[in-house]
Amino acid sequence: MPATKKPTPRPRAMEAARVRAEDDARRLEHVTRSLEAAQKDLSAIGGSVGTGVRDLRRDVNRLLRDARRDLVKMRRSIQRDLDRLQKDLTTAATAKPPATRRVRTTPSRTAKRQKAASSH
Repeated sequence: MPATKKPTPRPRAMEAARVRAEDDARRLEHVTRSLEAAQKDLSAIGGSVGTGVRDLRRDVNRLLRDARRDLVKMRRSIQRDLDRLQKDLTTAATAKPPATRRVRTTPSRTAKRQKAASSH
C-alpha cells in the first residue's frame, strides 16, 4: 500500500500572501507619515490662531495622536496575525494526518440490554 502524500504549502499562495502583507505594510507606513505631517503642520500654525480655533486645534491634535496610536496597534495586530497564519501553514504542511478511528464490530452494552429487554 503506498504511503499517503503529505500536503505541502502552495508556493504561489504563500508568495501572494507575502506580497499582500508587504503592500499593506507600505500603505500603513504611508498613513503614518501623513498623520505625522498633519500633526507637525497643525503645531506650526498654533500661535497664529484665535482662542476658539485653539480649542479646535487641540481637539484635532488629540484626534491625530489617537489615530497614530491606533494605527500602531493595528499594525502590530496584523503582523501577529500574519505570523500566526504563516506558522499554521507550515505546521499544517508538516503535520501527520489524524489517526483513523476503529469501528467497533461488537455490539455495545446498551444494544445488548435493549435486545435482552425486548426478548422478555
